[in-house]
Amino acid sequence: MAHPAAAGLPCRRRSLCEPDSLYGVPMLFDSFLPGDLFTPDGQGMQELFRVILMRTNFVPVLRHVIGWRGLKQVPGPVECWTAKVEGFAGVFGISFGGVVNGPDWVRGTFQLHYFPFPDEELVERCSLQAAALSQSEEYMPRVRDFMADPEFAALFYIADLILGVDGEKKALTLGLEGLDRLRLVCEAGVSVMRDGREVVVIEPGGLDSDFPAFETARGFFDVLAASLTFTLDQPPAALRQALAPGYELRRSVSGWVSESATDDNWLRGLALYYGQGDFKGSDTLGDSIRKFYRVEHDWAAGTPVPQAFAGSPWWNSNRLQGAASIDKKALGVDGRPPLIMLTGFLGSGKTSFLKHFIEYQTQRSRFVAVIQNEIGAVGLDGKLLDYAVTEIDEGCVCCTLSGSLNRAVKGIMSSFDPDYIIVETTGLANPFNMLEEMEELTDLVRFDSILTVVDAPNAQQTFAEHSIAIDQLRAADIVMLNKQDLVDADRLEAVIKMVKAHNPHAPVFPAVGGELHPALVLDVDDRPHRAVGGKSHGLHHISHMHEGLWCKSILLEGPLERERFLESVDRLPASVFRVKGVIEFTDSPLALLFQYVGGRYEISLFPEQSDPDRFLTLIGKGGDPQNAAAAIQALDAFGT
Repeated sequence: MAHPAAAGLPCRRRSLCEPDSLYGVPMLFDSFLPGDLFTPDGQGMQELFRVILMRTNFVPVLRHVIGWRGLKQVPGPVECWTAKVEGFAGVFGISFGGVVNGPDWVRGTFQLHYFPFPDEELVERCSLQAAALSQSEEYMPRVRDFMADPEFAALFYIADLILGVDGEKKALTLGLEGLDRLRLVCEAGVSVMRDGREVVVIEPGGLDSDFPAFETARGFFDVLAASLTFTLDQPPAALRQALAPGYELRRSVSGWVSESATDDNWLRGLALYYGQGDFKGSDTLGDSIRKFYRVEHDWAAGTPVPQAFAGSPWWNSNRLQGAASIDKKALGVDGRPPLIMLTGFLGSGKTSFLKHFIEYQTQRSRFVAVIQNEIGAVGLDGKLLDYAVTEIDEGCVCCTLSGSLNRAVKGIMSSFDPDYIIVETTGLANPFNMLEEMEELTDLVRFDSILTVVDAPNAQQTFAEHSIAIDQLRAADIVMLNKQDLVDADRLEAVIKMVKAHNPHAPVFPAVGGELHPALVLDVDDRPHRAVGGKSHGLHHISHMHEGLWCKSILLEGPLERERFLESVDRLPASVFRVKGVIEFTDSPLALLFQYVGGRYEISLFPEQSDPDRFLTLIGKGGDPQNAAAAIQALDAFGT
């Protein structure tokens, strides 16, 4: 029953409690999970956990009532999520820990972590190492990909979630097991040098951490259990909470961490039982602990609910209704989600706006579905967002992939209930070519507006050389004039006049870093210059292929030598006006985001450090794309 910090990573905790047998309401598992749960690699149990999370999280009204405030799947070899729930400022992290297959049961363990917000009071209850990390600039990027560094994750581990199912899929158990408090006693104490003198931070024998683990974990467990009750359409048939003597961790003078028995820190287990079946045989406590095992609460359907759990959300969440069950037409409400088309030339800042928009809506418990299409063999923009993205690779939704937008929207609406849908087109897409297809979607979505992002420093050159950029501007309901901080007042005024000359109807909003208040984008009703449907008279507007634009993607086999790479970037011909991708240098193991627009480039830390792809996508006009790419591609030979 060792804590990860003392016994290695990861650990699978034993179960504290199971009743001998219980009988409740039969469950119809196959209605939402027809697959095999008894797979030796645990894929079946991971899929079950995913279904429990997702069934409620993509119904806006429902997820808010249950208590969800945000959810993101973390890429990796096993099921891994970050989540926010009501009442907690920090982020919960959940990762699959392993599976045990019995003769007639399967049990999956999921490790639960809590990453407190930097100014949250719970930071003071963490270890000094964890608290220091929470104040660093790289803390939140590491949280978003926490299992890329198991040692980092172990510092914030708090409890185990256990999901069990019987062989006939008639009974399910959801459990939570952990210590009341995660204590770390520092036998040698901790001192630091400050202004030339030693300052004692922790006295010898003092506490390095005293984190309220089980109480914090209950916050997530309650929301997860309410989601399970809703998914199964029935409340728990039984509940049991049991206690066993716990322990604290002690760090010796030599630095070794070990467990030490204590009589004031309980190891606590809480289990909910759903369905109709036999729960016997899943108590795996060792004999040395079982004799100290004490049941604190033991409840079954038909008896009064223990007062300690009377207000828990899992009893009645099956009675909640999702947004789809409300007759909005009868109320005079348009239930279709608004669809915003986000367009703009290459490098203008569309993805930056999108990230700000999603963050704003997430803080208000709204779900944004994103559809992206990218030019190039490897999609980058989808990797930069915190939401699952339907990527339409290779080409444009408006020309080479006619019909793909239709399928993507219908796919989203069949699975989720989004508050907003945003279609982020490639920088070489012509939005006029998409308008006719929008008419086929009017039963599902409400076409709200076209937002065109203009790159202020490069606007004059872009409009002079690329007629697609002018069409993107002409199609706009709103224009965001991005990067206004990079031009002086006279030039900004000249660009605004140019924009108005091409589109006198659309309001123009200068912006910095792609940040524009969503209220300026939504519910744009005055669109006299264009409409969805047949007013385009069947005309096919110019696409990037007509302009002689080209795109080439380069897969990088290894790290690049920094100086040679940057020298090669400086030598890029004028025909290359956009380069983007994920790279790695020989002098640093970190994945880096590379962005090049109009002769300027930026290099920043790539948020998804566990993503293995290293690539560059070059976009240009005229010239020889093979020669333009050769300068960078040749650098792959210098990788180590």
